[in-house]
Amino acid sequence: MTSIQTAPDFMSDLVRAINQIHLLTLEERREMVARGTASIHDLRATLDQHGADTPMASRTLREVERLIAEMGDTPNELVAAAFVVLCDQINKMLRICDSASAEQQWKK
Repeated sequence: MTSIQTAPDFMSDLVRAINQIHLLTLEERREMVARGTASIHDLRATLDQHGADTPMASRTLREVERLIAEMGDTPNELVAAAFVVLCDQINKMLRICDSASAEQQWKK
């Protein structure tokens, strides 16, 4: 399960994977996509529990998850683009977490 503390480390893993996409095996690519979508789901659940607004498009996740099924025929550039989308979505979730934390502190 991904937490707010481990998400930045995973984002670093994704960036490394983007830069070395040609070296990743099919299984490594699938694992990165699966970890990314799981991270987003976990962060979204955490935010939902705290009542924070999470306006993320579910369509984005569906498209990336569909990529897993078609990974064998997907060009390196498209897989790298999917990793960028995952990074972007995780980053957005983390910014929402930061702003939700700041709001809670102001209310105290």
